[in-house]
Amino acid sequence: MTTTVPGTLAPTTTVAGPDDGRRADAREKDIMRFRTVSGPDLTTRNDAYLAWQRDREEADLWPYFRRYDTALGPRATAVSDTGVITDGPNFGGQDYLSLTGHPAVLDAAHRALRDFGPITAGSPALGGANPISKALEAGLGEALRTDHVALFPTGWASGFGTIRALMHRRDHILLDRLSHDSLRQGAAASGATVEFYRHLDNDDVRRHLAGIRATDTRNAVLVVTEGVFSMDSDTPRLAEPLAVCREFGAQLMVDVAHDFGAMGEHGGGQLEVHGILGQVDFVVGAFSKTFATTGGFLATPSASAREYVRMFGGPQTFSSAITPVQTAVALAALGIVTSPEGARRRASVAAVATRLRDGLTARGLEVMGDVVCPVVPVLIGDTPTGRVASGLIARAGLIAHLVEQPAVASDAARFRMQAMADHSDRDVDTAVEILDTCIRRARRTTVGAH
Repeated sequence: MTTTVPGTLAPTTTVAGPDDGRRADAREKDIMRFRTVSGPDLTTRNDAYLAWQRDREEADLWPYFRRYDTALGPRATAVSDTGVITDGPNFGGQDYLSLTGHPAVLDAAHRALRDFGPITAGSPALGGANPISKALEAGLGEALRTDHVALFPTGWASGFGTIRALMHRRDHILLDRLSHDSLRQGAAASGATVEFYRHLDNDDVRRHLAGIRATDTRNAVLVVTEGVFSMDSDTPRLAEPLAVCREFGAQLMVDVAHDFGAMGEHGGGQLEVHGILGQVDFVVGAFSKTFATTGGFLATPSASAREYVRMFGGPQTFSSAITPVQTAVALAALGIVTSPEGARRRASVAAVATRLRDGLTARGLEVMGDVVCPVVPVLIGDTPTGRVASGLIARAGLIAHLVEQPAVASDAARFRMQAMADHSDRDVDTAVEILDTCIRRARRTTVGAH
């Protein structure tokens, strides 16, 4: 086990591996090589993967499964599986409006725990609701200007469960090629024909829809996109795919996990920004980014679709409902989101994100995206450099997450910085300095390794 003093850099990035070859594999080998394996024994056939993961851990190149030893906030302490302590600015947590410690949110959690206990009675279909969950559904419907809302135990379940329930074998699903895993897996599990269109390319949406409707006018077509694609910090021109869907008799689904509550004058996210709030057929989202808890939802103008998803969406019938504490926290957060305080907090997180983007750009780093939102992706490029930089950053006192395959392409590794409303200017400037220093050092190291 290795420990380090917070705020210091390790003397080298290739900490003792058994030999140069294994160190190189830990730094460079593509994780997807291990995705498909064969062999009769499920308990041993992944041993090669485990050995590679252990080599990465020993070489300070494993950024996953860290824990927080403090409450989630703009500064925090995180600890890796190998004992590396990172204490400093926290740009890895998902708390865009800094509501996890808000007094109203904590009070709501305490009241719900006292009044309803820590767990629901069962799945949403079997007694999982309570007065708080019904109030939350009503509040979400009002905020999203739609009539019918269903809650899910997680945001992932909302996307997966809705698509899986609604779409059938003869139907068609058209997804942005960068769609979230929950949406892709829901589409795959539905049995429908699945196609992908070029990222943010509404002309390609039209081309696909025209091709589908040229041969099939009898079955459903669902177009799926997101309000903000968090890995790239970009957003589609949402009014255009909505209009194209109307033209071709298709329906539109928008996943608003990263923008609802955190963007828009009144917190309506990109649907509000693009002037289509209340017009989209299916809106799915998560509470885990802005609403200080976990859970998810479906919002739709269709009563029958909502009831069908409630009955046939797997997480609605075969998974326990979100707890009274979760629903109470989400409801309290929603009250803040839609208030003048929420507008001030959205302005604050936008200012943090802007300062972060400007500071990184001034250092010559490539900041991705075309929209100011709480997610600020910093493109590294090659995966080995990203892995080395991640180890350096953790030891230098910055909590930031590396994203590599399978979440992004092997030549598109990046740090996904996540801004919070309560980040200070000092937090931002420290993060910029650490990122710049560590990325430059990592690039020198990986060039030298070759």
